[in-house]
Amino acid sequence: WTMAIVFTCIPIVANGIIFHLVALLTDRGIPASRAVTVFAAIGPSLIAGRLLCGWLLDRLHGPYVAVAFIALPALGVLLLLLSGSEPGTTAAGAVLVGLGLGAEVDLIGYLQSRYFGLRAFGQVYGYLFAIFTVGTGIGPFVMGATFDLSGSYRPVLMAFFVVLVAAAVAMLRL
Repeated sequence: WTMAIVFTCIPIVANGIIFHLVALLTDRGIPASRAVTVFAAIGPSLIAGRLLCGWLLDRLHGPYVAVAFIALPALGVLLLLLSGSEPGTTAAGAVLVGLGLGAEVDLIGYLQSRYFGLRAFGQVYGYLFAIFTVGTGIGPFVMGATFDLSGSYRPVLMAFFVVLVAAAVAMLRL
């Protein structure tokens, strides 16, 4: 259950931010061309996150690696929350969110194989990935609905930071 909760929380935050990043930045007064450049930095960070996560999983205890890849997006959310209209800080926040998202799908398979074994790997992985997919759909909706209700992304960014901290604490329990 811990993994199910964690792998629901992470895509809610990461995909919510990624889908709304350009709107979040232009809402802060950053020109659209700069906002799209910041958005473009997410792709390479996803790839780097995936590679770095795999390398670390070969060398360190899996839950500790998972906590690191939850803490990175939490730091990214915090940077997005505090950055205002500074493109450099917002770009760093977006890259950190991308690093975390790149690692999460890999973490599902790795941690699931270590905690549940290989006998029912496909079935358990399917459940965890389905939960991950649900979180992927919820995040953009929650972020957009919060903006529509409040006129700002600040409340949802604060909530997303808390969600990631809670996910990191839960992962430490494994």
